[in-house]
Amino acid sequence: MLNSIDPETNVTDLNPIFRRTRMRVTMKLDRALLGAAAAVLLIAGVGAGVPGKPLNYNARVDGAARHELGAADLKARLYKNQTIIIIDARNDLNGQIIKGAIHVPLSKLEEWAKTADKGAMVVTYCTCPHDEAAEAEVNKLREWGFENAFTLSGGLDAARKAGIEIAVPSE
Repeated sequence: MLNSIDPETNVTDLNPIFRRTRMRVTMKLDRALLGAAAAVLLIAGVGAGVPGKPLNYNARVDGAARHELGAADLKARLYKNQTIIIIDARNDLNGQIIKGAIHVPLSKLEEWAKTADKGAMVVTYCTCPHDEAAEAEVNKLREWGFENAFTLSGGLDAARKAGIEIAVPSE
């Protein structure tokens, strides 16, 4: 039997069985590397919502900064008894509110802001598909000097999924 030369490695292949075995090992190694790369990407993606990570300052379509706080981060801050003013930005509460939150729709926000502590951490939320009402309130609050105002990313649904207590409003 004549020996063939592998054009990729420029090595003489003495045994066809060795060549098949080398191919299987290479394929297994490729799969292992691909799996490791996927694991790294998964860990990096999951790490974005872990409590203690920086707050999310995503750019909006119009180029402005979007100041968000994840529900897991809010829950961790509440668990640590950090002072946070939580504002429900919806017009109608529909029988649900985050426990301890206050109901301040956009039409009453300016009146509320006149007496509020501008240095306090404020988190607004709603049930809009893209947090539109909460984001509108955060933009106004930041415009008025509330530098620690954030939108709860995912709103009431995200809070519920994170295990933040939901209550019946007292209003």
